[in-house]
Amino acid sequence: MNLPMFEKDKANHAIYGVVIYGLSSILITPVFSLIAVFITAVAKELYDNYNGKRFSYGDIMATQAGGIIGFLISIIN
Repeated sequence: MNLPMFEKDKANHAIYGVVIYGLSSILITPVFSLIAVFITAVAKELYDNYNGKRFSYGDIMATQAGGIIGFLISIIN
């Protein structure tokens, strides 16, 4: 069985999404933590776009996927 290979950049975004969710969930509710992940992801892409890099919806989705993974982990515990 072959596992899917992810771009290094997308995997990093997913990991950061989990970390942002985990840190923000210490202070705010799970739903607002997911919103914080989304806002952070969009802000990062706007920053990239402003500095001459390309705006990537895929990066936002990868970061948000990490936030959702963090959310799922938190409701399991």
